[in-house]
Amino acid sequence: MRWLIVVFAVLFGLALPQVLQAAEKESAFDRVMRTNTLRCGYVVIPPQFTLDPKTGQFSGITYDIITEVAKRLHLKVEWTEQVTFATMAEGIQTGRYDAFCLTTYRWAPMARVFDYTDPIFYSTVDAYVRANDNRFDKDLKVINDGKITIATIDGEGAETIRTEDFPSAKVYSMPQDTDMSMLLEAVTTKKADVTFANPLMAMPYLLARPGAVKRVEGHNPIRAYAHALAFGKGEQKLMSTFNIVLDEMRNSGVIDQILDKYEQIPHSLVRVKSPVRN
Repeated sequence: MRWLIVVFAVLFGLALPQVLQAAEKESAFDRVMRTNTLRCGYVVIPPQFTLDPKTGQFSGITYDIITEVAKRLHLKVEWTEQVTFATMAEGIQTGRYDAFCLTTYRWAPMARVFDYTDPIFYSTVDAYVRANDNRFDKDLKVINDGKITIATIDGEGAETIRTEDFPSAKVYSMPQDTDMSMLLEAVTTKKADVTFANPLMAMPYLLARPGAVKRVEGHNPIRAYAHALAFGKGEQKLMSTFNIVLDEMRNSGVIDQILDKYEQIPHSLVRVKSPVRN
């Protein structure tokens, strides 16, 4: 019997530090409330989030939304770390920042890592081709052919759409840290015949290179995605706090005002309707 007591004591002694460590781990919500500071990870991707290289000033849809939420919660925002879509989850999981501060897709591949706010707005995903290419106007299924090349970025939405909807097509694949504009540039330069993008992502390229590519018309969008802010899995208190403020901003028209400010190509973004506003 004595040896059982000894074994139990040893095992309990080994487990106790882990139990205490788990009990002492501070949630993101508690840390934000204690410090009155929200630490943000972010991706520079205009017009959602823009960094002026000359002044270092931030701007964009997400920047304005986060700034307004923080103002209403009396929080300071610390733009802690610029990340990529390949590394955004790591910083949340290791506690380097409290939120992924980009209006990113509520996307199944990341649902095991993130909890998302309610949708802030929606964007659609369409096929983009060179301006003189009309091959897919009548039927997008024509893309699913070994003679057609689709531009993708590893781990990005165009890759998923190609795999799920057009598996027979060839791929012009680019690494994860590739700028999103290179999807459209690959089509312009004839490295690929088509790519898939939302108007939000395509907007800066279309404005900089008018007439280079076009959206294939006459079809329903290939996908529609909700955009939201992301928090670590299980951070329900922080997420619900943001949802309350975002709902208030939506119903007062503030979200629409921010979207209007950056929507340089009309009808690029799909609004979430307020119950009290048209």
